[in-house]
Amino acid sequence: MEDILIPLGVCVVMPVMIVWLVFRSRNRMVDKKMEVLMKAIENGQDIDPELFADDAASRHRPANIKMRLLKQLCWGVILFLAGAGILIGTMYTADNVSMFIGGGILVACGVALLVTFAVGKKWLEPEIMAEEKGAVDKSRTDGKEPGQGDAEL
Repeated sequence: MEDILIPLGVCVVMPVMIVWLVFRSRNRMVDKKMEVLMKAIENGQDIDPELFADDAASRHRPANIKMRLLKQLCWGVILFLAGAGILIGTMYTADNVSMFIGGGILVACGVALLVTFAVGKKWLEPEIMAEEKGAVDKSRTDGKEPGQGDAEL
């Protein structure tokens, strides 16, 4: 009986709890947004149309090129180091074959992501510079100098 409780908890209860928590937090966010909206209507204040913007669309908006490349670099390093650690750990275990295969796969994925980062950085350098120039121009039109206001975040 005890042998089935842990897999049942991990495979059934944990995913259900995660889904419940995600939906609960989204519902709370919508409720708070509606509460602010109702108070604004009661007080006769103007309502910002951005309040009605879909949060899911803004979450799935593609990040700028630099951030996508940095994300590839980050995952490449993580996978490479995890695979290298597993490959080193194969020396100290009896089941060397399966750990060697798993570590090799992780190292290969990490190296692939690092190569795509390097190639992407080289090929996309003009686009990255254009994005940075656009960000600098936008900050100047907002009345701020580049880099000003970063400490406020």
